[in-house]
Amino acid sequence: MSHCYQYPRPSLTVDAVIVAKAAQLLLIQRKNPPCKGQWALPGGFVDENEPLGKAAARELQEETSVNPKDVLLTQVGAYGDPGRDPRGWCVSVAYAALVDSTKLGVKAADDAVDAKWFDVTDLPSPLAFDHKQIVREAFQHLQQYPQAQQASGLVAALADGAKKLEGPWTPCKE
Repeated sequence: MSHCYQYPRPSLTVDAVIVAKAAQLLLIQRKNPPCKGQWALPGGFVDENEPLGKAAARELQEETSVNPKDVLLTQVGAYGDPGRDPRGWCVSVAYAALVDSTKLGVKAADDAVDAKWFDVTDLPSPLAFDHKQIVREAFQHLQQYPQAQQASGLVAALADGAKKLEGPWTPCKE
């Protein structure tokens, strides 16, 4: 069935914040505009009729080669501030996961030129889109996980990393 709405509709994307207990965050380097060359969260557009969680798992695997069965993604928020994507109105649903190790077979693929782990307290700047805000809030969310509280120094590292990400994000120009 086809619908016609008088109101504009946003594009829908997903992003994945993957943190290892060694206080490392998985990022990809974007191959294509917008934000070409900048570091970003693995993510992308949701396909029609695709559940959000499956879209996040698919994008994670497509861009980093990480098997989604090795991560337990939990929804942490939705982001849709004006200007977050220069291609137009776009809302992203963010997911986060805490993993035991960085040994997940990370390898850049699809529209990522590189994929690697960064110390949560020393991230590249600027992050693409509004990923600075998403990462900050995901770090705050992950601090509540019992697994994070049991990992030596992780809660403090996440708190420090979140503090370093305070302030507004910088929109992509391209």
